[in-house]
Amino acid sequence: MKNDRKRNRRIKLSAAALSLVLLLSCAACGFAAESPSAKIVEPAAATAGDVTISVDVAGFNTGERNAAQGYIVYYMDTSVPVYYAHSALSKAGTYAVSKETSYTWTGVTPGEHKFSVQLVDDDHSPLPAPVVDSTTILVGAPDGAPQLEILNLTDGDSLPPGNILLVAGVNNFIVSRKDMGVVNRSGEGHLIYYIDEDPPTEQGAPAVTDTSMVSTDLSRLWKGITEGSHTFSVQLVNNDDTPLETPVFVTVTIDVKP
Repeated sequence: MKNDRKRNRRIKLSAAALSLVLLLSCAACGFAAESPSAKIVEPAAATAGDVTISVDVAGFNTGERNAAQGYIVYYMDTSVPVYYAHSALSKAGTYAVSKETSYTWTGVTPGEHKFSVQLVDDDHSPLPAPVVDSTTILVGAPDGAPQLEILNLTDGDSLPPGNILLVAGVNNFIVSRKDMGVVNRSGEGHLIYYIDEDPPTEQGAPAVTDTSMVSTDLSRLWKGITEGSHTFSVQLVNNDDTPLETPVFVTVTIDVKP
């Protein structure tokens, strides 16, 4: 009888141990880590200026048990570094690191642009199995006609001789240093500043003069201005310095006196 009771007790303990193992196995299955994934979902199209890239992320940086932790790197117009244990950061100005599932690129010019995302570890290195998604978007010209104004001066202002600052305001137009001198794109270009002359507006001809200043800055400091009446102008031009199809410029006349 004693042997039978011992045998039954051993059987019960073995069954309990097996049940516990099965329970733990099921629990582990329920919390199995989801493979990290990333997919760019917006936008399908965009206009020049601010372009927001939105991405769906799973199994990564979600706070869920066993989910990988790290960052999202957003890229524009560059190749994506994917070498394990190396930095996933590209050239300055072509990437942004974020914990958020959307990022807004500013000052995006018209034309075709490649946007990419990559999931990276806390040290900004690619995952052992790189997780990358890319999309190419044809970015259109800004909505509306280009607009230009002089913000700090008005016709008839009186200023003392010396240095005179002109500050310009631009809307519906992308001022791009990177694309100066290359292919023209609608809604993109730069500025030319003039003093005491009319801005040239002949189509297809450079609007540059002997005294004008080509710039991507929204201000121009004219130095050593003498007494008298002076005109100050600024014009929006294409990447190749030619006037827009419909010329856009503004002029103010200033009375310079002590």
